[in-house]
Parts: sequence; C-alpha cells; structure tokens
Amino acid sequence: MNVEVVDHSMRLIRFFRSCNRCRIVAAFLLLGVAGSLRAQTQPSEVFFVVEAAALKEKRGVNASVVRRMVNTLITRTTNKATPAEAWASLIKKTDRVGIKVSTMGGAVSGTNPEVVDAIVEGLAEAGIAPQQIIVWDRRKEDLLAAGFASDGKHYQLRWVDAVDGYDRKAQVTSPVLGKLIYGDSAFRKKRVRNLKDVFNTDDDLSSDSFFSRILSSEVTVVINVPSLTDSFLTGVNGALANMTLPNLDNWRRFVKEPLFGDPYMAEIYADPRILDKVVITILDGLMLQYAGGPFPDANYAVENFTLFASRDPVAIDSTAARLLDEWRLPAKLPRLEPRTLWLATAEQLGLGNSKEKDIQLIQAGVEGLR
Repeated sequence: MNVEVVDHSMRLIRFFRSCNRCRIVAAFLLLGVAGSLRAQTQPSEVFFVVEAAALKEKRGVNASVVRRMVNTLITRTTNKATPAEAWASLIKKTDRVGIKVSTMGGAVSGTNPEVVDAIVEGLAEAGIAPQQIIVWDRRKEDLLAAGFASDGKHYQLRWVDAVDGYDRKAQVTSPVLGKLIYGDSAFRKKRVRNLKDVFNTDDDLSSDSFFSRILSSEVTVVINVPSLTDSFLTGVNGALANMTLPNLDNWRRFVKEPLFGDPYMAEIYADPRILDKVVITILDGLMLQYAGGPFPDANYAVENFTLFASRDPVAIDSTAARLLDEWRLPAKLPRLEPRTLWLATAEQLGLGNSKEKDIQLIQAGVEGLR
C-alpha cells in the first residue's frame, strides 16, 4: 500500500473514531457491543463501505469492486439477504425508477457512472427493465463530462430541457424573488416598444419555481445518488441539494447570501413530490472534494474510497459536512457550518437527524483499506 493510501486510511480511522457522540458500529463488532451502543432515542443509521481497491491508478474506478460495495450497502441498509430482495423491498416491478445523479463536478468529483451501473444491475436482478429506469441531472453537458453513456442500453439518460423540461402544473412558491434567465420556464424575451420597457424589469422577477417533468410526472420512485462535494452555495452539495436545486427552475433565489439555502432547501425537500418518492440515498464518496464545489477542482479532490447509504438524507448530509471539514480545517479553510443551517431546519421539519449524537455510523462489510 502506497504512502498516500496509508495516510488517507489513518485520516478515515481518525474521523470515525472521533465521532464521540456518534454510535459507530463496525460490522465485525456488532455481536459484541451493539447493546452497549444503544442510544436513548432512535438514531439514524448511515452505513458505509471502505475499499481502497475501488479506485485504480489515475483515479479510475474498479467496477467489480464498486458493484460489491453497492450490494453490501443495499443489503445492510434494508436488512435483506440478497441485492435482488433488497431492491425489491424498496421498488415495485411496476415503478418507473429515477436515479438522480450529481454531475456538475464532472469526472473530478461528480457521481461516478460505475456506482450507477452497480445500482442498475441490482435493479435488473429485482426485475426492473432498462426502459423503466431514468438517470438524470439538469444539464446534458455535465452528464457526458462525468462519463455517463447516452446509448440507452441499460437505462435512459435524461436531462432537463431548457424550453419545456419544467412542469407548469408542479409549482413551488415562496416570498423570495428571483431574476428569470434563459432556462427558467417563465422566462420570455422582452419586447421593447419604448423607453419605459427598457427600464421596466418587474416582469423579469418571479416568486415561482416549477419542478422538472422528470421528477413531477415521469418517475414514481427515486434513488438519490449525490457525490461527496462541498458547495459555495449550500456548504454541502449532498442529498438535499441534489434533489431540490437541479430539479427546479428559478432556483438561484433560494441560495442567496446570507441564508445559503436555509430554510428553502428543507422546505422544498419536504414537498411530497420529493419526500414521498426518494426511497434511499447512496452518497458516492469514492472521491471527496472539500473546496471549489460544486464545480470540479482537482486541487481539492482526494481519493476517499468510501460509499455511504441511508434512508435519512439529513444524516447523510450532516456526516458529509463533518467529513469535508476534516479536510478543510488543516487546509485553513473555514468550517461549512455557516452555510449548512438548513440541516437544523430539515431536522425541525422531521426530515431526519442532523446532530452527531443521533447518527449511528455502521460499517457494512470488512473489506477496508488494504
């Protein structure tokens, strides 16, 4: 094992050991100490698998190892014996399945196609046909840059069309105004008849947003697959950000300073059109980008070798924030907390647990960093 992997393995070990208030349960310790780790209140479970062999030289991804990691995660998260049983417990054969990826980070820090391929293979074992599966993000360019295939062999690759990709019947209204630009469904080219029209910008502002058609009407269940990346907009570009902002037009108004998405991201995620559809979040942490996000920045991207899964999106995002801070602080970068106030709001809305003491990290599998 090279020096970089050893150094990173020690960093991961320090992180998991430092969670004094978390209940960290390695799979090989469950029988011995699970009883002593039982919390007073029901904690949220975040499962993780660490495997150094998941990444090849030059940050290539080992698809067979990732498939094993995903299978381990989904069976542990659902407490089922096989991946087919696990996926069948979450998704019916009649469902139209959406896999929401995060590709703004491109090949540097976006969702890895190999992780999605592993999910799709598991869905196939559960009887879900390729034509029933949509993999999507907002922009086609980002999807292709991240390495996703558009041939439709295993799934339909989709993006949100700037002209008619939003559902005008699926509206989100809030008091904050946003300036409409091309790509927003209510944007229209202004007709200038006189000088008054030149200076009148009232019709460029709107308090309405609309969900993407893919989310509102084309899928019945969603598997949320964000990547482990920071964001100058929301602190963490994780589970909540991935399901809300890329699925709305006129979204920029929700992340303005000084609130950075609070309380809007939590409120939007609580909408039944999101909350009732997302069945699981799988956080792609094979790479970790701790600064410069959500855009790709290789200077701040490190190999992390880890996948996470949870039924609690808030717990996933809270864990991601702490992991990112583990890298930001030694680099003399500020903590993410001022930009992640939406985590507490999400907990108040009942979306999940944000406090470290209420999150139980559970190692699924014992592959580890070899």
